[in-house]
Amino acid sequence: MTGDIAPRDGGCNCGRIRYRLRREPLTCTICHCHRCQKRSGSAFSMSLVVPVEGVLLLAGEPARTERVTPSGAVNASFDCPACQSRLWSRREGGPTLNLRAGTLDEAAGIRPVAQFWTSSAQAWAVLPEAEVLTYPEQAADPAALRAAWRRLRAGQAAITP
Repeated sequence: MTGDIAPRDGGCNCGRIRYRLRREPLTCTICHCHRCQKRSGSAFSMSLVVPVEGVLLLAGEPARTERVTPSGAVNASFDCPACQSRLWSRREGGPTLNLRAGTLDEAAGIRPVAQFWTSSAQAWAVLPEAEVLTYPEQAADPAALRAAWRRLRAGQAAITP
């Protein structure tokens, strides 16, 4: 998987919210935690980690909801108020946001380099550890995720032996 991902447009299911991904993602991950399973209605959620200024809102205004994490940090989700499509989330004050990859109009060719919370994953949905970085809970080092993404974007294996 080589070549640029940005710019690409995306939006919610009903079309009310439209955005443009205008900066290259820093990495791509999937999360198997119970919260993501419930929120997505699926086995996991796939996100592109993007600098905050990397997403330009073209139409509509997403609704913001907040939750306080166990560490006390505020995590905000941005969803379409009409169809409730979850578009992205952001830790309060953080320099990046987690854009839901499935909201892009064209997501073909985007592959995750890491998976989190495999301790709560559906067994059939876990990718082989030889293909992606794998964590039973949350990854502590974003540098490893970004390095794996750079290797994959350069046409190399995301995981180095």
